Amino acid sequence: MSARSALIACLDALPFAVLAAVAAVASGRAGGLATTLIGAIAAAVGVAVLTVLATMSANRYREDGRAFYFTRAVVVEGLLSLP
Repeated sequence: MSARSALIACLDALPFAVLAAVAAVASGRAGGLATTLIGAIAAAVGVAVLTVLATMSANRYREDGRAFYFTRAVVVEGLLSLP
């Protein structure tokens, strides 16, 4: 896999990592955790989600030779589910 493919896989997974980190911050604030702990948890969650989704996308690319874009798939499925 080339560096360009890895970069595209990471950029594609980035919105989901950001959403996961924002959800972790919201949960931490609602739970009354310390700000530094919330930041650490949000960073860990964001990195974990980014790593998992980018790895899945990269493995799919390696397997079929076709790129798989999570963002495109989610947007298309969302639009198709509208009445």
